[in-house]
Parts: sequence; structure tokens; C-alpha cells
Amino acid sequence: MALFQIAGDHGKFYNPEKFGDLGGGLYEFKSSQIRMPFAYAKNERDLILITHGFFKKKDKTRKEEIARAWRIYEEDQPRIKLAIAGKKKR
Repeated sequence: MALFQIAGDHGKFYNPEKFGDLGGGLYEFKSSQIRMPFAYAKNERDLILITHGFFKKKDKTRKEEIARAWRIYEEDQPRIKLAIAGKKKR
């Protein structure tokens, strides 16, 4: 949980054991073989979208997992906009 808080509060941080850059604005949290791709919400740098989790068995993250993360990210954009709008009304 602390890694999620740091990423949301401070943006990108540099700890290659816990954080990876998958390119194009997509990042990953790392814990042993567990990976959780995420991206920052558009126009809301303090909001991150963790797309899914998976077990990584090879050295490089599979292209299929990266494509899945982007698909989930794009599918969730309408919900993120609604959440941001609701947050700003409070």
C-alpha cells in the first residue's frame, strides 16, 4: 500500500526493485514475481489506475500483458472522468 501512496502523492519514483517503466506512460509495481501495471489518470497526476495483476515468469514483461493493461486503461477512462467530476464537486 505504501508504494501506491508514494506513486499517487509524488509521481514516478526510482526504485528498480519495486517500480518498473514499461514505456509510453505505463509503469509497473513489482513484488517478487507479482506485477501490477498502472498508469496515471489523464489530467490527474495524483490518481493512478492499476489495471490488473499477474505473475511474471520470464525476464521481460510479455507484450500481451502490456496490451491488456492499455486496453483496461482505455476502457476505464469514462469511469475515471466520472470519479474525478464527483471528487471536484465535494
